[in-house]
Amino acid sequence: MEALTQLLDLEGFEVVEMQEDRPQRVRRLGLIPKVDVGLCPRCQRSTDHRHQVRERTVQDLPWGRYATELTLRVPQYQCPHCGALFTPRFPALAEGTHATERFLERLAEMVRGSDLKNAAAFFGLPEKTLESWYYDYVERHRAGAPPDPIRSLGIDELARKKNGGASVAC
Repeated sequence: MEALTQLLDLEGFEVVEMQEDRPQRVRRLGLIPKVDVGLCPRCQRSTDHRHQVRERTVQDLPWGRYATELTLRVPQYQCPHCGALFTPRFPALAEGTHATERFLERLAEMVRGSDLKNAAAFFGLPEKTLESWYYDYVERHRAGAPPDPIRSLGIDELARKKNGGASVAC
């Protein structure tokens, strides 16, 4: 399984099982977090006291002709210091979706070059699902991007045309 973990190359997780559904052309990989400790978001202390483990299925990039579904066993911790229950966030997994960040990044690249309908056909997923994931991904990355630089201040369109398009640069 170590070779599969290296091939998958998903930060923070290791592969513990693999199933292949040839008729459906889907590979299902079972994963667990590499680190068995969480950082409490309330008191900022670490804990290894697990409250429960939940399974979460997420979509990842295809391997060859096979779609890849990841079944993650994600722990929920209970902080012994403040009593808070929390599930750690994993950077490789996209918040609010059932997909990896790299899957959404590739989806965004495909949509920029084509459209959602073709991307949905390629991934074999519902168009409405991908639409929701795509717009959430774009909005999340737009919020973190720096604003466009200011190019001119207080110049109206007529003044710009009269001066040949020149304006005072900031």
